Amino acid sequence: MSFTITRHDVSALALGSAVLGTGGGGNSYYGQLAAHRLLADDASVHVIGIDEMNPASFAITSAAIGAPLVCLEKPPSILALQSGFESVRTALKGSVGAFFAAEIGGLQCMFPLLLAARCGVPLLDGDSIGRAFPELQMSTFAIYGTTPGLPSALSGDRGLLMAGFPKAETRRSSTEPPGIELERVLRRVCADNGGLIYMTAAYDHETLQRTLIRGTISLSLKIGRAIEMARSNHNDPRAAICRVADGKRFVGGKIVDVQRTFRAGHDWGSIAIEGVDDDRGRRAAIDFKNEYLILKLDDAVVLTVPDLITLVETDTGAPVSTEILRPGLRVTVLGLPCSPLMRTGRALRSVGPAAFGYDLPYVPLNPEAN
Repeated sequence: MSFTITRHDVSALALGSAVLGTGGGGNSYYGQLAAHRLLADDASVHVIGIDEMNPASFAITSAAIGAPLVCLEKPPSILALQSGFESVRTALKGSVGAFFAAEIGGLQCMFPLLLAARCGVPLLDGDSIGRAFPELQMSTFAIYGTTPGLPSALSGDRGLLMAGFPKAETRRSSTEPPGIELERVLRRVCADNGGLIYMTAAYDHETLQRTLIRGTISLSLKIGRAIEMARSNHNDPRAAICRVADGKRFVGGKIVDVQRTFRAGHDWGSIAIEGVDDDRGRRAAIDFKNEYLILKLDDAVVLTVPDLITLVETDTGAPVSTEILRPGLRVTVLGLPCSPLMRTGRALRSVGPAAFGYDLPYVPLNPEAN
């Protein structure tokens, strides 16, 4: 069912999408600033489902490629977004029927919203991951395949870098997931251009019908509005998140240690949490690579990718992204279920624990759902 997003919905969208971003997906503060600047008081963006999109048209996505720490230092570039879009639109043999988010995150879902507002084109209610992930081969597009030959572009702070993607060598071993060659090439381009570039690409209706993870924009709004309502009514925002997103509370405590390193274009690290109040005496550890990956509770692995591990401030329910982690912060660890498209055997090869170098099985939030 279609709906509209106005300037007054931006804060809820940023909050909810940052919860689903699992520590990554870009800092939502910058996205809100840009959205408030571009969305007039009386402007609105029409959000539609993929079944409402003209099947003869194409949808375009624009996303940032870079580590969260770099994204924090470099605000989003409207010039980069516009130049990438213009390149793809010029090369596209057909009409643009919609924009959509490549992934859900506090900043990433703002890019297509901004382009939709500028162009008067609808926004699709969905994305290709259902959360944020650090690499391109971890999207449903790479996992399940797309229609080849459609235009794409890379852009940066100074405008267009190249029309199309650079050619990737096809030397992938049988144990590596599809799409990893392109990820490696684009990561090198990203490193050569200050650690942050923008990718824009067009997709046809057939591809989106098969691969789009549906309803993630509306879910982001629902989560954000639940947090805002809980705050205004002096209720528990953490419980509100779990209620509307089918989530589970794992532990509440204080961050006592943060280990971080920047490697190969990503933020790698881990955090240690000591339980407080009802969780006093419990210990949690979380590993991350841009996004939170593995949750251990009292030395036992209790949740892994591709399900969502998200941290929120205990008092406010504000999502805590990996670039702002610090000792002393009071947080609550929540788990949310991933899309069924991310739980198949084919998908787990690209997004399960082994894809991040862990010799661990997938530990799901709801085992009965698999």
